[in-house]
Amino acid sequence: MVSYLGYFSWSFMLALIAWPIFSAILTLPILALMYHRYHRVRMLAALGAYVSVLYMLGLVAFTMYPMPDDPQMYCATHHLRPQINVFRFISDLQMGGLYGLLQLLMNIALFVPFGFMVTRWWRWRWWAVIPAGFLVSMTIEFTQLTGFWGIYPCAYRQFDVNDMMTNTIGTIIGYGIAQAFTALVPVQEVDEDHINTHPGLVHRAVSYAIDWLLMLLASYPPALTIILLFYRWARPLPDGSFAFLGLTWRIGALDHVMPVFFAMAFAIMQVWIPITHRGQTLGGMFTHMTLETVPRTGWRRTVFYVIRTALLFAMIFANEIRVPSLSYIGLILVVFWFVVRKRMPWDLVPAQEIGVSTVEEPRVEGLPVEGSMNQELTVEKATNEDLPANTSSGSIGSVAHNAVEGSSQKNSVPTNYPENQ
Repeated sequence: MVSYLGYFSWSFMLALIAWPIFSAILTLPILALMYHRYHRVRMLAALGAYVSVLYMLGLVAFTMYPMPDDPQMYCATHHLRPQINVFRFISDLQMGGLYGLLQLLMNIALFVPFGFMVTRWWRWRWWAVIPAGFLVSMTIEFTQLTGFWGIYPCAYRQFDVNDMMTNTIGTIIGYGIAQAFTALVPVQEVDEDHINTHPGLVHRAVSYAIDWLLMLLASYPPALTIILLFYRWARPLPDGSFAFLGLTWRIGALDHVMPVFFAMAFAIMQVWIPITHRGQTLGGMFTHMTLETVPRTGWRRTVFYVIRTALLFAMIFANEIRVPSLSYIGLILVVFWFVVRKRMPWDLVPAQEIGVSTVEEPRVEGLPVEGSMNQELTVEKATNEDLPANTSSGSIGSVAHNAVEGSSQKNSVPTNYPENQ
């Protein structure tokens, strides 16, 4: 057994080391999609996303790996023929005993999470889930049969038709578990127009990672284009400098092209866009969050963005301002501050004070205020004193109304003020 594993030592160790690291990296787009769909993601759901990516990579890695480090030597000593007998598993159970049973159960359990995930999270129907499980299993088996599609000169893992059968059974079981779980815990529907005004640290980090990627895509291609065109058209001089557009350019003259373009992208995506879009960056728009946790206007909003821009700019461009440690210090402070205070440093800027207006509405002397006791008393007085002696009780209401309306017409003021004309 040890000598057999010797053929796979390096590739197997590489897979084990890279497995959790790549899982963490690939979890980021999964979290972005979850925030885009649900607007909020609990820690348990984020952990579930990581475990799911861990499972998918493990499914590929541990069905493809270990790969032999010396393919020629391995293929010279091993000849694996495909197993295409559909009923072979019966003899395996009879002859293999407990080992054969465990191998069968493990092949079933390997695809149970797959059936659960595509049913619960992707909301696939049974007629899509079952064929998907079969196709994934078949792809794995043919990859093993062809030596990773021709990369290796021979099949280093055995093609087994029973594996496709048991993997498909595992997918069906996973589908059933997902249906039962959904019946107990229904999928929550969210309001598509809802914006998270109090995002957590993970939500902010995912949104900022999206913004960072977009800033790289917006700045690096044009900067690299300018640098390549310069070196293509510029004429090199004996002292190592370049002549271009009638000027002499020293070595390192273009070192600041990339930072300048990135600073422009930073100004647009981290300053201009959130200011003009209610605190939402492009990443925040995708994940439905805003930077402005409370309403601010005027100088408060200005101070808010000045503090945020200064801190982010100092951390990103620490090397350009020749203080490289500033980026690490700033990152530690921001994370520590959020963990302790549950908000970012720029969130300390106070919210806009919403006061109650004390300005009284204009009131004409002698007129009752609508909806007040003064109006009721005036109407009552009119009904008791100003009525003729022969007035019936049925006309009291109309006389009272005429009394109030007549008073309003007598003391009315023009509404067409000069400034409104």
